[in-house]
Amino acid sequence: MQGLGKKILIITGDQSIVNRIVGQISSLGHETFTAHNESVAISSILELHPDMIILDLNIEGVDSFQIFEWVRQNASKEISDMPVIIATEGGDLMQISRAIKLGVKDYFVKGAFDVGQVVEKVKKHIEEIHVTPTLQTLEVATVVAQVPPVTLPTRSAGIKVLVVEDDKFLRDLSVQKLTKENFVVISAVDGEQGIAMAEKEIPDLILLDILLPGIDGFEVLRRARANPALAQTKVAMLSNFGQREDIEKALKAGANQFFVKANYTLPEIIDEVKKMTMPPAQH
Repeated sequence: MQGLGKKILIITGDQSIVNRIVGQISSLGHETFTAHNESVAISSILELHPDMIILDLNIEGVDSFQIFEWVRQNASKEISDMPVIIATEGGDLMQISRAIKLGVKDYFVKGAFDVGQVVEKVKKHIEEIHVTPTLQTLEVATVVAQVPPVTLPTRSAGIKVLVVEDDKFLRDLSVQKLTKENFVVISAVDGEQGIAMAEKEIPDLILLDILLPGIDGFEVLRRARANPALAQTKVAMLSNFGQREDIEKALKAGANQFFVKANYTLPEIIDEVKKMTMPPAQH
């Protein structure tokens, strides 16, 4: 086991996280270490060179993002490429978006997480030999089809939105927020289910993630645009990354809008959905 075990550094001031996951991770043959503040965390990284970091973003009196940024900007490639999984207090999308920009591997929500799921995330990422791709900053955060300026509606009753997202947390949160805005909301967990739901429900708009199990968002978009019944359905694509070629590919294939998740909060995306589903101005 000496050569197989990996070193996992858990940076948190929340002992309940440590208590819940250390035993499970250790049972996989990995060593766990803990740090509760910035100085201990940095010294531990330098001394241990852990294979993975689990970083709590809500440690009292600690700016966890300073630790994360220090890791990513480190002169040692061994440190700068370390996979990081974050823990958030309540799934704060601003925190998640900022973490995505720094190349986070995965995340879980404190207080509501399933220990088995966290361990599966560790197992999934610890063995990967992966260099985090550099995200190229776009001159324009999003490229959109031309839409005339409109006033945001106060009600969205009767407008049907299909959310196609494999991440359960983001999917459930999107459904919850859209429902509060009076949209009729349906959801799908992968591409095949997404196109099936679209063809059955004929939504007014599809909020479509690109990276999905099975067929990806581009294939869902292609099939939707090939179906005359969905000719009036608008499609907004979402991606963790902002490569220009992906944006151009999506718009060329018939997407109405493209959101880089790291550049938008969920309320901002919902505001854009409102604009996109406004009836055309009457002249």
